[in-house]
Amino acid sequence: MKKIIKRLLVLICGLAMLQACSKDDYYVDGGLADPVYNGTIYNYLEEKKLYFDTIKHIVDLAGLKDMFSNDTITFFAPTDDAVKQAMLAINAVRWSLDQDSVHIDDIGQEVWRKFLGMYIMEGKRVAGSFPRVNPDNISAFPGINYVMLDGYILNIGLVYTNYNGVEAVGPRLLQLTDITFDPSNFRNNPYVMIASSDIQPKNGVIHALKNNHLLGFRGGEFLRVALDYLNTKE
Repeated sequence: MKKIIKRLLVLICGLAMLQACSKDDYYVDGGLADPVYNGTIYNYLEEKKLYFDTIKHIVDLAGLKDMFSNDTITFFAPTDDAVKQAMLAINAVRWSLDQDSVHIDDIGQEVWRKFLGMYIMEGKRVAGSFPRVNPDNISAFPGINYVMLDGYILNIGLVYTNYNGVEAVGPRLLQLTDITFDPSNFRNNPYVMIASSDIQPKNGVIHALKNNHLLGFRGGEFLRVALDYLNTKE
C-alpha cells in the first residue's frame, strides 16, 4: 500500500511539473495571469486605473491616443509610480527656488512625447521573441539594441534566471537597458526589469515595468527636460 501511495505522489508531482512547464512565459509579481485582453492597448490602460491611470492621461497629453488605439505596437509600460516620483522631483526643485508647484498638465506635449517614445516599439513583440542577455557575460549573450519610436536606443533581452541552484533554467525575465549611457561598460547602464510580460490586447503587446523604475531611465534627465520646458513658459 505504501509503495502505491509513493508511486501516486511521484505521478502527481510529475504531472504538476509538466503542467507548469507548459504555461506561457507570462510572469506577474505574485503569480500568473491571463495574457489575452479583449480591447486595445489604450483600453487596457484606461481600465487598469490602479497602475496606469496617469500613464493613460500622459498618452492623451502626448497626442498618442490614436496610436495606442489603432497601431500595432509593443509598449513597455511604466506605472503611475514612475510619473509620481518624477513630478515630486520637479516640485522639490521648484519649491527650493520659491516657485509654485506644477501638475502633469503643465508639462508640454513634446516632453511627454519624447519620454513615452522611449518605451514604444513598432510591431508586436512578445517576450519569447527577444534574445538572451547576460550582463555578467555580455560577449556571449548581448541581447539586441532596438530603436524605439523616436530613435531612442534600448538594449532588450531575456535574463535566464537560476532555479534550485541550476543555472539558467528558471523563469526568463525581460530586461531593458539604456545602453547609450555608457556604451563601454554594459554594467554601468541604467536598466529596468519587466514585472508583467506578454499582456496582449488586440493591437499589440504590453510589458509592464517594475514600480521602482525612473521615468526616462536616467532620473535626472526627465527633471532637466521638464524644468527647461517650464522655464521657457514662465
